[in-house]
Amino acid sequence: MWDKLKNTDSRVYLLMGIVILLLILLQQCDARKKAEIDAMMAQNNVLALNDTVKKTTNRLNDVQYERKTFITTVKGLEDLNKDLYQEVKAQRGQVAQLTKIVGVLSTPKPVKPIDGVTTVTGKPCDSLGGSFATEWKSVQQFDTLNSRTIKAETAIFLKDKKVIKSETKILQDEISFDIITGLEKKDNGYNIFVRSNYPGFRPAKISGAFIPQSELFPPTAKKNWGLGIGPQVGLGLGGAVVPTPVWYIGLGFSLQYNLFKF
Repeated sequence: MWDKLKNTDSRVYLLMGIVILLLILLQQCDARKKAEIDAMMAQNNVLALNDTVKKTTNRLNDVQYERKTFITTVKGLEDLNKDLYQEVKAQRGQVAQLTKIVGVLSTPKPVKPIDGVTTVTGKPCDSLGGSFATEWKSVQQFDTLNSRTIKAETAIFLKDKKVIKSETKILQDEISFDIITGLEKKDNGYNIFVRSNYPGFRPAKISGAFIPQSELFPPTAKKNWGLGIGPQVGLGLGGAVVPTPVWYIGLGFSLQYNLFKF
């Protein structure tokens, strides 16, 4: 009987050892996975620091501009790009993605002369002099979203039949344009792409950051103690004179303490 009980204890201890070993292995796998993710993020951020704005086309042959973006936590962003870090800190809520674009708009030249209404003051052809004033307006409508309107008044002053100076007063200068931007997964990282249908648009500078989901939605802290109610399947010791490991299925209550958290 003693030998049988001893053998049973050995099996129980062996089973407990296997369970503990499995828990340790799971914890090591989790740590290795986190290390691999950290290494990938670090490699991506090095490439992003050295990347420049590139002119590309999408599948529809629309011209767009791309640059690698940072993949980092808010804390890590402070060391990578202080301007973006300050932008994140300035927001009231949590930021998942941030893009900063410095753009240039080069308006195409008008295809026809600008019309205007000219008025004359004084007697510009006399030796005393005078002035011509013309009000003009140019409207360039590239599509329903992209356009430029500029309206001005130009005055030309003459004396002794010579132009002595001119003045232009801008009455209206309005530009309407669209910007399409987003993240595109490429080469185990993310690229920011920027596009506009405004003729002459180009970004002089693009910078951005993608903040992982775990940074935005931290998991709820797991408690060491837990209470369970419902169906249960487990392995335990039978109630015989010589306890033996048995599987059981049932409905009941359980109270457990977590030694490891994943």
